Amino acid sequence: MKDFRDASRAALGAELYGYLAGRPHDMRPDDADPNELAWSRYRLVPRVLQGHDHVDVTCRLFGCDYAAPIGVGAFAADRLFGEEGVTAIARVCASLGLPVVVSEEAVTPLGDITATRADCWLQLRAAGPLERAVRLAREASRAGCQGIVLTVLAPVHPVPGLHPGGVDVAAQVAQRGWATIGASEGVARLPAFPSWGMDAMSELLTVVHALGMRLVLKGVLHPDDARAAQAAGCDGVMVSNIGVRQSYRWAPVAGQLASIGAALEDGMALLVDGGIRQAADIVAARVLGAHLSIVVRPVVHALAAGGEAAVHDLLSGLVGEVQAICAWMGAASPGDIARDQLIRLD
Repeated sequence: MKDFRDASRAALGAELYGYLAGRPHDMRPDDADPNELAWSRYRLVPRVLQGHDHVDVTCRLFGCDYAAPIGVGAFAADRLFGEEGVTAIARVCASLGLPVVVSEEAVTPLGDITATRADCWLQLRAAGPLERAVRLAREASRAGCQGIVLTVLAPVHPVPGLHPGGVDVAAQVAQRGWATIGASEGVARLPAFPSWGMDAMSELLTVVHALGMRLVLKGVLHPDDARAAQAAGCDGVMVSNIGVRQSYRWAPVAGQLASIGAALEDGMALLVDGGIRQAADIVAARVLGAHLSIVVRPVVHALAAGGEAAVHDLLSGLVGEVQAICAWMGAASPGDIARDQLIRLD
């Protein structure tokens, strides 16, 4: 997969590139991204002479067929990183057959994004009045979104000055006079210590289901939270530490994925977000139980570096690499790769 980081840095400048890198305040300059490091410790064991003449990497989830177990994740202030923002990404996803999650902090109108006919989900923050989230869920339904991703791990920065990369992206949006999907002016200022509990989430879930959409809970790192989400009726959980943007010490997602998958009963979708950079990460995640891997930073780097064409190059290349790895693994599909074909280095 092509690496667009250098070109992205040149296009964005140090400040915005630093925000995108998202290094938290407690991460030292020489520390590696813990999510990336955790994935890099996994190794794949090929099988030979398995007799497959075709590899099918398509993925069926939530009643939809996708070209591969890959989705594009949400990011704020999308037009800071490319003139067309997430609309360009959505067009690529529509053409390739991949889903895309759109942040309520995106500045592109939701209707413009769904007009691409991509399979879109709206990501909301579990903070502030419940009525606000309900209103946005209704707007998402009217716009044609497939569902809601509710992010629950530190949805608001609790202390001034702890913004990822030291950049307050809400201030950047306000300086440009932009509105976001979630607010008519700038980024909605929500309480730093949200009072939401499982009851509030359940109320929102009832509304989402009544609208004919699905809800995925994002930010789950503990098996008991995954069990509670399934018991409440969520359609899926996304294992995510929000890209360690709040704290370097959050548990890496790769290490939590298998235990959370084991805690869930059949019928619950398992997604993973955090540190997915290579096709091998996606294959490893599938072996560990994830139905869909969410890719964010590489896509935004591609958008900043070369717009829609670069995003297409990156995502189409990623799908092709997943197919190639499956062939080398002797598997007709990612789901056919055996658990003993994945090892972890100590």
